[in-house]
Amino acid sequence: MTSVSRQTQISLNTLLQGYVDESNLINVEVTGLSSNSSKVKKGDLFVALAGLTRHAMDYVKEVIDAGAVAIIYDANDSYCLQRIPLLEKQYNVSFIPVENLQQNLGEIASRFYAYPSQQFTLIGITGTDGKTSVTHLLIQALNKLNKKAGSVGTLGYGLSNQLKVTSYTTPDAITLQSILFELSIGSSEYVVMEVSSHALEQFRVSGCQFDIAALTNLGSDHLDYHGDLEHYREAKSRLFSKQSLTGRVLNLDDDFGISLAQTYKGDNVINYSVDATSDVVADVKLLSSMMTDQGIKITVTTPAGLLTIQTGLIGAFNINNLLCCISVLLQLNFELNQIERCMQDLQPIPGRMEYFPSVNHKAAVVIDFAHTEQALSACINSLKNYCEGNIICIFGCGGDRDQSKRPKMAAVAEQLADQVIVTDDNPRNEPPEQIMRDILTGFVNPERVRIIHDREIAIETALAEASEQDLVIVAGKGHEQFQIVGKKRIPFSDHYVVKQNRIGTVL
Repeated sequence: MTSVSRQTQISLNTLLQGYVDESNLINVEVTGLSSNSSKVKKGDLFVALAGLTRHAMDYVKEVIDAGAVAIIYDANDSYCLQRIPLLEKQYNVSFIPVENLQQNLGEIASRFYAYPSQQFTLIGITGTDGKTSVTHLLIQALNKLNKKAGSVGTLGYGLSNQLKVTSYTTPDAITLQSILFELSIGSSEYVVMEVSSHALEQFRVSGCQFDIAALTNLGSDHLDYHGDLEHYREAKSRLFSKQSLTGRVLNLDDDFGISLAQTYKGDNVINYSVDATSDVVADVKLLSSMMTDQGIKITVTTPAGLLTIQTGLIGAFNINNLLCCISVLLQLNFELNQIERCMQDLQPIPGRMEYFPSVNHKAAVVIDFAHTEQALSACINSLKNYCEGNIICIFGCGGDRDQSKRPKMAAVAEQLADQVIVTDDNPRNEPPEQIMRDILTGFVNPERVRIIHDREIAIETALAEASEQDLVIVAGKGHEQFQIVGKKRIPFSDHYVVKQNRIGTVL
């Protein structure tokens, strides 16, 4: 991203106009933005915000030595207000207060990068589960329509199969605007973005001009951060209140979706529902579905007429993702025949219900990113029709994350799977033993559950013991290529272990 930021410059006066008192401004050119002291380059404007353990203002000497031309901070930050008088005497650089800096940073970054989200149609996808699948199914569909489409999310950012890795589902405000700028100069016509609740709560997308906002569903996740479900709902709802929106897509099988539909009734909303037997009146509604190990076939009613598509996806919950995609494409004003054509034969996303059929008399395997009780339940339930034998579920829970879901995931696994192996899944800074103890409280019969901390051994054990008729579900990590232990990212891939043990080599 650094090379991209070097291609843009703006005067400090212009960049901060309307955000600060003009008497605090100096006439200097800004050639980059940074909130990371270790990445500051000559000509950068440094953004000094409080971090989790240290305040960015503690690194003033380093950023000035690196060439920062000015430093902005929150006008109401007491830590900064205490330090600024002394720092101004020590260093010949401007320290500029900005009201509500975190809330306004996205807008400032957007101005620096010449408002990149205005250069294409920006589609925001939010929800507890399904964001990544919907995002990349839409990218597949748009590509089939010969549209140049980029994405930003869990799998990275970029065009189609040229994704670059990011640290978060939705990057920080400065990085996000830099990414959107890169996609704009690459002539993207559409950009589909996963929008997390953290990003909405922390104003990371405040500088984004969304055209379409879509909801997959709302369950209980990230309650460690938001505190309770009501605050979680409030964070998600911010996306749908964006003034720039020309259309909204809402799930009427979800209580939160119903609430939003009532709030925005008449505001160009397309609703969808997968419950073919209910009395719910939806714009896009499932009429029938057929599932085989070759994929899902669905028939749907839409405002434009009936639509029948065959895909390479498996799992009943993917029907929800498909209807969300259809609704977004309708909001984008594509014709029904275009939608039917572009959604035929859509393929699974890496680490999202990836199905490996039985081979060499070994069990079939599904790798899925399911890391909430709702996602795990949907995953196992949707696979029962694909298994003649036992379902063996391998899962764990991440450290330094919502602890309340640990026993809930255990209860789901015990209720729906025939055998359960609990293993490590990114323990981070928590002792794996403590995470395991939390998980075990959710089992009625914990003595029937196997605990194998080493994830590779857990997968190998399940595959070695499973029969040809069984199905092994490896849940939690999906596409990830690492295991986070402490502060280290240790190379690890569920795919690698599964493929190596199924056929003795890695494809």
